[in-house]
Amino acid sequence: MFQFVTAAHPGGTKGKEEQGLIRRHAIRVGIQRKREANAQKNRNFLPVEIDIKTGRPVKRKQAACATALTKPIAVSRLDPFDSLPGNGERLRTLMRQKSAKHAGEPVFCVGEAGKIFFQGMDTIFRSALSDPTLFHALSLILALAANRDVPNVECLRHRGAVLKNLRARMSDQALVPQVSTLSAMLLLIGYEYRVDGSNANSIAIHIRAVNDVVNLTKASNVAISEVIGRALFWQDVYSCLFVGTTRLLSHREYAGFRCIRDPGLSLTYILPSGFLPIVPSLPSEFGVLLEDLSALCSFVDTRFGPSAVPIHEFPIDDFQACIESRIVDLLSESRSSKEANPIYQACLFAAFLCTYKLSTGIWEGCFIPEFCATQALELVSSTKDDPIWGNNRELLLWLLFVCGALAERRPIRLRAMVMIQSLFRDQVEGVHEEWIRLEGRLRTFIWSQHAMERRYRWFWEEMYPEKRVSKVEALYHDVAMRHAP
Repeated sequence: MFQFVTAAHPGGTKGKEEQGLIRRHAIRVGIQRKREANAQKNRNFLPVEIDIKTGRPVKRKQAACATALTKPIAVSRLDPFDSLPGNGERLRTLMRQKSAKHAGEPVFCVGEAGKIFFQGMDTIFRSALSDPTLFHALSLILALAANRDVPNVECLRHRGAVLKNLRARMSDQALVPQVSTLSAMLLLIGYEYRVDGSNANSIAIHIRAVNDVVNLTKASNVAISEVIGRALFWQDVYSCLFVGTTRLLSHREYAGFRCIRDPGLSLTYILPSGFLPIVPSLPSEFGVLLEDLSALCSFVDTRFGPSAVPIHEFPIDDFQACIESRIVDLLSESRSSKEANPIYQACLFAAFLCTYKLSTGIWEGCFIPEFCATQALELVSSTKDDPIWGNNRELLLWLLFVCGALAERRPIRLRAMVMIQSLFRDQVEGVHEEWIRLEGRLRTFIWSQHAMERRYRWFWEEMYPEKRVSKVEALYHDVAMRHAP
């Protein structure tokens, strides 16, 4: 902070060179003190976004990931002693990629500043990545995401290392199950259904192996975090959704995932009117599922409205898990049926996409939404000449807008636009040109003002930029809709 200026005699400090040295030092000290004061001042304030509808601060859930998945590993501290069984610098680079944020769902996620949060590894973080199996599994899934889910030489090298280490580990008669091994197996499952959709048998074998190891830990009284079981449940759901594997785990086996209607929660279980023409010809469970999903949408809107309900009183992720598991069960039954109904399957994919988007929490990836949107659009395209659309054009419009509005990547959105404006132009013409009229029709299906309205409007404005709704008009319309009977 201070600097001594030497002088031969008391009047020496009056020289030009000494005076300039003192002045420059004073300026540096002043600037440094000002920066420190500003930094200290900024620590006392937090940026707050005001909701124009309610005039209240907008609550953000970004910090929730630190409590849900504990003890993150920062990129800068990933391998301070060069002890990893591979290229630590390459792993750091992959973790800094934007694609890393959603690469490992539902096993891990990468948050801000390159911090990685693992499911169920809170007790072994210091030595977890020193396990070659987990290191190569993590590198495998991150490398795949960085290459836009297309395997390359790097992916194949890590996959071979994972399989080699897993074989050695599983062949050990004195196997002591570790969370790192289970996490590596879960990551391998995620890689398999992202890359090789035709090889459902190998994915089913991996899921069964993880489940056997988890059961072994229970028999051996080895403590394994419950979130490993949750991650395994999600991998089972996604595997069935993506490649049609047989369900090994069910929401009925998890107490927290059982969707039991509780009158005390004051949720309204009503079938959305837009589905009334088709529900009688479909399985009865589909109608019940739509009622539950509509109730969940109402809850989400209440949760984020002026009279917000504490989220811990109703764990939305458990409700989501139950609904998504039931959707996948219905989809599996439809796939195995001799008379496949593409419109029904498209509705199931769209319902899964809506449920997933209600609350992504720490998961903000695009692999699952893009898959659901792509599958639904392909199924709808296959029914181009189906006469059913003559009396159900609102349902057709809803399916196309769900895929276009809730998808993340632009190619999917453009495909939905082309189908609306070209492929199915005759069927939906005159229904979607005006936003207020379109919104009224979309509300008769699965609707959440918090999770869907803005996305629908953005997608509509992409198609009709000349009709873009001004902020004043949008605010007036939102107020009018909230006070509508």
